[in-house]
Amino acid sequence: MSVARAIDQNTERRAHTPSLLQRIWRARGLYLLLLPTIGGMILFQYYPALRAFWGSFQSWDGRRAHYIGFYNYTYFFSDPRLLQSWVNIFLLLIFNVLSLAAPLLVAYLIYRLPNNSHRYLYRVLVVLPVIVPGFVFIVLWRWLFSVDGGINVILRVIGIDSHIVWLGRADTALGSLMFMGFPWVDSFTVLILLAGFIAIPHEIIDAALVDGATGWRRFRNIELPQISGQMKVLIILTFIGTVQDFGRPLFMTKGGPGWATMVPGLRMYYSFTQESQYGYASAVGVVLFVIILILTLINQRLIRGSEG
Repeated sequence: MSVARAIDQNTERRAHTPSLLQRIWRARGLYLLLLPTIGGMILFQYYPALRAFWGSFQSWDGRRAHYIGFYNYTYFFSDPRLLQSWVNIFLLLIFNVLSLAAPLLVAYLIYRLPNNSHRYLYRVLVVLPVIVPGFVFIVLWRWLFSVDGGINVILRVIGIDSHIVWLGRADTALGSLMFMGFPWVDSFTVLILLAGFIAIPHEIIDAALVDGATGWRRFRNIELPQISGQMKVLIILTFIGTVQDFGRPLFMTKGGPGWATMVPGLRMYYSFTQESQYGYASAVGVVLFVIILILTLINQRLIRGSEG
């Protein structure tokens, strides 16, 4: 009897459960409020992306277009500027990943400060550069790299007669872009790493101290593995940011001298704005999109893994 009653109650509950269309109709006000946002995203984000994808298979100068298949993609392997840009971006990727050691060191030193007020003070000092606009940052470094700029002045003060045009020579331009931002202590990165250090349970640290793990052993065997999730995420974000970025080469060197500082994003920009090769620029953009999408998916997987 109890089983039959339970079946009847379940049937009755299903009968009173509204269908999907009924639930949508009841929340129609919310859906109507979302329509302008979704419409704007479709018009200004999804449609241009799909249009660029289709344009990558066309020879398109902005007025006439005709289908040429995979020619724009095969041209990758004969475009010397794009090939050089991949070499440059690879070198920048290696350097940017290795430079994560600087914010890691700063975050660890702040974490080990015994005084909480001092720890707060140094956190504020690390965050303060965020208020400086990016354009001011670029203008400052352009002056530093000029013939009469700060770097050559410092070299002359210490006895080295330097009149190098750092951004105007093929052998120093890319290295100069890497040197920008010295000592490479990014506020965002420091805060993420510092939060990871602070989140380490005190029980683990106390157990390590009892076992005699101090100094370098404590950092290598206990603390660094505890922030491996943050390190993985930051490495992927560094990859994504480096692949996306073409602002520094554009404003600092315009990709020169020659192609010494050309990167894929800048090659795409020039193909579109200066050479009117819209189809080829779209193809480069599609390849960059695929690379960044893969890195983003890896980043999301790492985030879920670190949370688990």
